[in-house]
Amino acid sequence: NIVATLRNTGSARAENVRPIDLPPAHVTVTEPGTGELSVPASAPRTDGPQRVTLTTESRETSVVGTDSTAPTTTVEAVTMPLTAYAGCTQPDDLEFTFGAVSSPDEALDPALGAFDGATGGVTYHDGLSPASLRIFPPPDADAPASRAVEQSLLSALTYAVPIPTEAIGSGARWRVERTVTAATTVEQVMEVTVTAWEGDRLTLDVTVDETPTAPVFRIPGSGSTLDLSRFNNTGSGTVTVDLGTLLPESGDLELNGARELVGADTERPILQQTSFSLRWEPTAE
Repeated sequence: NIVATLRNTGSARAENVRPIDLPPAHVTVTEPGTGELSVPASAPRTDGPQRVTLTTESRETSVVGTDSTAPTTTVEAVTMPLTAYAGCTQPDDLEFTFGAVSSPDEALDPALGAFDGATGGVTYHDGLSPASLRIFPPPDADAPASRAVEQSLLSALTYAVPIPTEAIGSGARWRVERTVTAATTVEQVMEVTVTAWEGDRLTLDVTVDETPTAPVFRIPGSGSTLDLSRFNNTGSGTVTVDLGTLLPESGDLELNGARELVGADTERPILQQTSFSLRWEPTAE
């Protein structure tokens, strides 16, 4: 049984594995909270799986300068049920199996069926901070499907909400800082507030703000760049963390942004509106 084997040995140590490093998160407690303070220590359960479904959607609408042509919009949405296990010998190593991955995109959706039963994993640092992702695409998976699945998971884990490794209480607040390298490298800042803490479950309010580290946009799939003259990307959401599991129990996060890109013709900048949403929810039986 491949799942039992992965739980016992860990796919992080599998032959020829090529993990994708995730940006490290730096957590700073800005308000320890009130009442009795304690460390929200992660203690992943190993006696059974976590079943959760991740849905992500990325949207980008572009218009060139003062062109009278209609804006162009691209959307990529993916839904993936995951059956996840904490490693028996390494509880901070998550192993997961894909269920029936799907998309409303009629061209992409059939190709995603190849991932049903495929496996992967995530290695965590302390405080539920994802460190690396690994995916084992099936041999019959085509490149667009593999890219969509990988991008969906990478995006979700890049917006994961780590928890402090020091004592906090009710109403605690902390800041999470990451440097995220993509088409534009940004400094991501999350502000997190504990709104409820019952047993092993913490409900967290989250806001996100991203700022470019340099005014450069790297065109995906090429070595070319554009000047980034304007940029903003902000969002908010709520996440419920169970200290006995590694993936969120539930959560929603939505970001909206805009950017202006300038190439050789400074009179014809590209104006883009962007949005990204993710949802974690217990998998329906």
